Amino acid sequence: MSSSKSFSIAEDWVVVILGLGIVFLAIFGVIVPQPIFHWQNFSELEELVFATDNLVAIATQFGLVLMAAILGAFLLGKSVKNLLIVFPTVYILTMLALILAGNAFVKDYNLEAVIFSLAIGLVISNFFKLPDWFKAALSTELYVKIGLILLGTTVIFGDILKAGSLGLIQALVVVISVWYFAFWVCKKLKIDKEMSLMLSSAVSICGVSAAIATSGAIKGDSKKLSYVISLVLITAIPMMIFMPYLADKMGLSQEVTGAWLGGFYRYFGCCSCLW
Repeated sequence: MSSSKSFSIAEDWVVVILGLGIVFLAIFGVIVPQPIFHWQNFSELEELVFATDNLVAIATQFGLVLMAAILGAFLLGKSVKNLLIVFPTVYILTMLALILAGNAFVKDYNLEAVIFSLAIGLVISNFFKLPDWFKAALSTELYVKIGLILLGTTVIFGDILKAGSLGLIQALVVVISVWYFAFWVCKKLKIDKEMSLMLSSAVSICGVSAAIATSGAIKGDSKKLSYVISLVLITAIPMMIFMPYLADKMGLSQEVTGAWLGGFYRYFGCCSCLW
């Protein structure tokens, strides 16, 4: 299965086109129903998650994302035929992770879908050998970059004004200082520049998403990116599970707990992954 290279656009421009296209669809009233994944027992799993209306919502979401993926593959000059095999497979595995994470017992332990996605990925990568054309059709960085654009549109300008100038300055100082500190630590540990950039972005901005976006921007090595993602998740997952219990035991308010979790994760948790 070979891909055609007769027509292609740079990935960053494809991200802008698809991201803005989805934003304009939302502005013009195209609303995709949000599927339900919450369930307590097998009866609710059948009545809620596997209900006809919910399956229609999942199928509608799948159709919209698939159209964006097909357009992205066409603009990038990749094989659409390969995508039609790979994308449904990944989507089904994603739905499986979301359903597992939607169980009430699992939620009580603060286990998110990303943990199940990681587990499924580890099983597949260690027990199955995926062909090169399958990996090439995934376009992981493309979807992450589009997701970052859509995430940015949720930041309402009014919320920025509420934070005030001091809030904006604080955010800027935190990101810049943590990034340069992480990069300095990487250099002291004699980590190569490529991996240092990915690690510093993951530490200072938003973890895995930032690492993937940085890797795409600098054309980084996919193996080094995998190491960075693993380090971040190994550090973050135990903290996500145990720190809320510690906050509850210490009687912290929700506001203080949120500030503590975010601050600890950014400064100590992510920096520990550098060591």
